[in-house]
Amino acid sequence: MQDIIVGKYPFLLIDESQDTNKNLMDALIALSEAKKGQFAVGLFGDVMQRIYLDGHLDLATYVPDDWAKPVKRMNHRAPKRVVRLGNALRAASDGQSQLAREDKDEGFVRLFVMPADTKNKNAVEEEIRLRMAELTGDEQWGEATKVKTLTLEHHMAASRCGFQKMFEALRQNSKLSTGLIRGDLPGLRVFTEGVLPLLAYRQAGDEFNVMSHLRRLSPLVSRQALTEASDKQDPLAGARDAVDDLMEIDFKQASNLQVLERVAKTGLFDIPSSLQPFIEPEQLSVVTPQVASGDDEGEEEDGSTSSLAAWRQFLESPFSQMAAYAEYVSDKGPFGTHQGVKGLEFERVFVILDDSEARGFLFSYERLFGAKLPPASRRASSTEPAESSEDRTRRLLYVTCTRTTKSLALAAYSENPEALARGADAWFEKDEVARIDNR
Repeated sequence: MQDIIVGKYPFLLIDESQDTNKNLMDALIALSEAKKGQFAVGLFGDVMQRIYLDGHLDLATYVPDDWAKPVKRMNHRAPKRVVRLGNALRAASDGQSQLAREDKDEGFVRLFVMPADTKNKNAVEEEIRLRMAELTGDEQWGEATKVKTLTLEHHMAASRCGFQKMFEALRQNSKLSTGLIRGDLPGLRVFTEGVLPLLAYRQAGDEFNVMSHLRRLSPLVSRQALTEASDKQDPLAGARDAVDDLMEIDFKQASNLQVLERVAKTGLFDIPSSLQPFIEPEQLSVVTPQVASGDDEGEEEDGSTSSLAAWRQFLESPFSQMAAYAEYVSDKGPFGTHQGVKGLEFERVFVILDDSEARGFLFSYERLFGAKLPPASRRASSTEPAESSEDRTRRLLYVTCTRTTKSLALAAYSENPEALARGADAWFEKDEVARIDNR
């Protein structure tokens, strides 16, 4: 195997090497040592941007001593203030620092601190965007669609984007949650890839794309269907009638089930196997014969909500939430996750720091900022673990803060806002930290 790899790929370049599985990395480094002079490995990556847990804790010190270790000092993306913030955040990790381009603006950084029990977080975050528009002189901060807002967990974006009910219905099932986040569950694609684009084309009066869309996805205009209807005056009449029938629905008020029933009745799109149990047999004019990839629900995992129950709750949720969900999972919307934007850049970045809403345990912004003490088991121990939640959180904060090319705002919700604001002094200037009282 070594000879095959070396013969075919004498130079191997690995991007995001800090997040490459450590067992794979061990094998490649061993290969480079065994085949010196015949095989070279180049590792590209920033150890401060390691966000997955299966890579080496510190790859930079793990590689052999005789490897060349060039350092990229110039930051071509961020404004000067953001580069200084990034340097301060990573000082406790690896001590490396970067330089901002001389032609970059100073940039803006602001941290807003609120109580964790703030009642209307959406309103507070809108207020922050308006404040940023005033502070920066950039009116586009006042438009949510012009700002990339980063949440720690997907459900935090769901509550802010308006698709929480349909999202939570499927998220509670462990076998469906991964496909839900990726957007590739066949039970969802019939809505996101079938119904939604069709509605957009029809509402825009774009009949050409209506028919093009149906030719790609609808069995009503398949080659077989058109051959069977070739003796009719208008072979496409059935498809047009099905679209007209669908458009009679009040989509602002309809549930996903009502839309699904109309699609099934007309045969406009195939009904995935996961949704067929919710359609009366006489309504199911067209079916998908086999379970599609990502929809294999087989044996349910212990403790998980049944797949049927999850789909039932989803179908009871409003269809009006589907467009926001489709935009989110396609990465075309204004929201993203802290982990998902590594390597990307945006003019305006708004980072939401909220441990209580995130419900996770791997990251803790409260502890990173000193607003909450580490667990008692760690405080009593004389030695720190190889990697703490503060280490992981610092790296994640570094990733989010360094995505902007112009300005950065952070909204931190804390059970102890005063302590969090004090802890922010290590990284933020006094005039960059503002308190917003509960409301």
